Amino acid sequence: MKLGTPANYYVRVRFAGWEDTAERSALYRGVYTVILNEGPDITFVDDLTRYGPPWLASSLPPEEDGDLVDPDMVRLLELLQARYVVTPHDTLAGQTERFARPWPIEENDQAVVFYVSHAESAALLAELEALADSELGNRFPAARRDQMLDNPVIRFIEDRILTSPCLRPRDVERFGLSQRPAP
Repeated sequence: MKLGTPANYYVRVRFAGWEDTAERSALYRGVYTVILNEGPDITFVDDLTRYGPPWLASSLPPEEDGDLVDPDMVRLLELLQARYVVTPHDTLAGQTERFARPWPIEENDQAVVFYVSHAESAALLAELEALADSELGNRFPAARRDQMLDNPVIRFIEDRILTSPCLRPRDVERFGLSQRPAP
């Protein structure tokens, strides 16, 4: 019996506001999460170029102001809480950077941002919306990596994120990359 995380990982896609009321879920427009092997999420966040980089919690309103009601602030909060983020920034497209998470959890004190152009982001977000509305948006995974290699989102994740030297070693294992044969 072979134990461990499969290299042919499970794929699930969620709209960030899926658990909220219809009114509140509208605040999450442009935020999707891809879950691979129950490992750390990869969060895709629409344009926030006016707020960063640098990505800082001080850009958010004070907590005493109550729940966030501005979609930009909701997207910024999602970006600040994520470990791996994809967001558009035409000047930085193709680059990757780390930033200190404002609310670190154990060893997760750093986040990684993968910048794409606005055009690439729009295409990825449209594909993510379609995937989130399909069986992949259900609670349980409906597809494996090998079934989706032609999908632009999975191609992006494979080519840009899973090959990044910024992945934490533990995440390499969770994504099943330590079991995948070298190309």
